Amino acid sequence: MYEALFSLADKTVIITGGAGHLGKEISLGLAAFGAHVKVLGRNPENFSALMNAAVDQQGSGRIDCHVCDVTDVSQFREVLQRIDETEGRIDVLINNAAVSPRVSLEKIDKEAWLAGLDASLNHYFTCSMETSKYMIPAQRGVIVNNASIWSVVAPNKEMYLDLNNEPSLFASAANGAIVQMTKHLATFWAQYNIRVNAFSPGWFPKRRGPDRPDYLHEVTSRIPLKRIGIPHELVGVVVYLASDASSYVTGQNIIVDGGYTLW
Repeated sequence: MYEALFSLADKTVIITGGAGHLGKEISLGLAAFGAHVKVLGRNPENFSALMNAAVDQQGSGRIDCHVCDVTDVSQFREVLQRIDETEGRIDVLINNAAVSPRVSLEKIDKEAWLAGLDASLNHYFTCSMETSKYMIPAQRGVIVNNASIWSVVAPNKEMYLDLNNEPSLFASAANGAIVQMTKHLATFWAQYNIRVNAFSPGWFPKRRGPDRPDYLHEVTSRIPLKRIGIPHELVGVVVYLASDASSYVTGQNIIVDGGYTLW
C-alpha cells in the first residue's frame, strides 16, 4: 500500500507560473509522478524549454501549456473551464506564479503598494476561489501555495551589498498573508475534504551567482547547509503536499531553506 503514497497518476494538476525558474522543475517532477500537469503562464516563450525537457523525461504523466495571465480573473476562469471540460476533473491547484516587481522601500507610495499587493497576493486568492468552485462539489481537492521565507522572517538588507535587489515590502507582506490565507482556507474547506498547504523556498537565485561571488558568500555563509538551493530540490515537498502522502496534513507551511531561518 505504501508504494502508491506519492503517486499522482491520472490527477489533473494546475500550476501557475509552471514554466518559470522554479515552476519548470516542479512541473517536470509532477509529471514524473504521473500527473496531468496544466501549466499556466503569461510568456509562451518559456513553454519551449519546458516541453523540450518533458520529451526527454520518463514518466506516465504529461504536460500541457496554456497562455494565461493569472492576475486576470476572467482569463483564469476561462482556462479553468476548458481544463475541466477536457479532463473531467481538477484535483490540485499549485499557486506558484511570482509577478512581484522589486521596488526600493523609499520609492513605495500608496499606488505602488496597492499595485504590488495586487501582483503578489491577490491572484493567490482569486485562483483559489475560482478553483474551489470545482473542488467543493467534487468534495475533494488540494491547494498548494508557494510563499517564501519572507513569510516568516524579514530580509537582511546588508546581504544585498550594492545590488539594490532586496525583496520589496509588499512582497514580504504578501508572503505572510499567503501563509495566513493558507491556514484560514484549510480550516474552512476541510469540511469539503480540500487540503490547503504552503511551502516557503529560501535562496534559489536565478541570477547573482558566479558573476557576484561576494553576494553568494553573503548568502551561503548564513545558511547552515552552506549552499543555495537547486530548483529540483522543491519537487519533493510539492509532490508530498499534492499527493495522498500528506492526506492528514493541512494548514501547514513547509520551509525549504537549507536551515537559513533557524538562525
